[in-house]
Amino acid sequence: MRKYIAILLVSITSICRAQDSVLSAYLVQHRYTIDLNDPKAFHMLPDLMKGKNLFVLGEGGSHGLQLYNSLKPAIINQLTTQHLKTFFIELGRSTAFVLDKYLHNGSAACNCAFPKYCTIMDREKAVWKPEHDFKVVGIDFEVRMDLNTALNDLFKVADFNKIPTTKAFLSDLLDSTILKITHKEFMKFYRKKRKELYRNETAIRQETGDKFPVLKYLVTNPNTALPNHDRNPSMARNLLHEITPLDTIGVYFLTIGMAHSLPCDHYSVVHKLCKSAVLQNRVLVMNLHCENCSLNGTPLTGKTMLRFMNDEDIEACFSKAAIGSYTLFDLSQLPDEYSNIKKYGDLLLLAKGQH
Repeated sequence: MRKYIAILLVSITSICRAQDSVLSAYLVQHRYTIDLNDPKAFHMLPDLMKGKNLFVLGEGGSHGLQLYNSLKPAIINQLTTQHLKTFFIELGRSTAFVLDKYLHNGSAACNCAFPKYCTIMDREKAVWKPEHDFKVVGIDFEVRMDLNTALNDLFKVADFNKIPTTKAFLSDLLDSTILKITHKEFMKFYRKKRKELYRNETAIRQETGDKFPVLKYLVTNPNTALPNHDRNPSMARNLLHEITPLDTIGVYFLTIGMAHSLPCDHYSVVHKLCKSAVLQNRVLVMNLHCENCSLNGTPLTGKTMLRFMNDEDIEACFSKAAIGSYTLFDLSQLPDEYSNIKKYGDLLLLAKGQH
């Protein structure tokens, strides 16, 4: 009996090793070396984006990795050759408004609560060309500092004595005291101001003139979820609102945490976008696996959100097939036996030793 069990175990081991060989061979044949110092680092994207309109970068490991300061501009630079329309970020409308103004207006300051995005905009501005005329748009909840900054910038030369309704509406929005309240209190305050704007829309529209569309856009974000609650439906709706009607000739770029970017998770933003009538079969997803990476000197530990990478044999296949610090793997043509890998996204970027 023991002899038969031993033979069975040897057979299973052989099968597993054979499957690993198939995977290893596939990865070697479907890999790209990424050099972030090369302006054409993502030269393969036009071919990979055929028939697609939305490119998604899932931020794995941590939003705080400095890797993204280089990765996002490199992707943007390539997508601008394909008529990039919008750069969507996992931040609020007002934050994106501040960043977009900084990108397009040389005299504007980047007074943003998220300075890492200022670094990204700095790198994009360094290679800015007239054809790079894309918008920066936020799809998440508002941040009180950036809302206050955006509105103060919008109304810095306004004479409130001539616009009484708007003066009453804006007085506490423009006051710096809103920066001192908690986020939970701010969300309650924001919902109240949103209702107030709708209630007095006619008067405020007349009093603010050409500033009204921006004011309304900044104050009527429907996404008022708390950070640790399910923001996925709101973020998906916000993006679809911005993208409809779809420009099928242009492309769009979304950067979002991997908790929201896994197509196999029915609750994720990307799953909802992929199932929408507007973007069905038009989304290309690239998630990230960060190997031996650290944040502020502390190793990033714990299980990866890419569940298949918790299998040591599979992780070894990817690691051995990787070349240099960054390797991009096209997973879209994986054999059906690897459906557990394919369901996590079309592309996988493996980064080694980043911070």
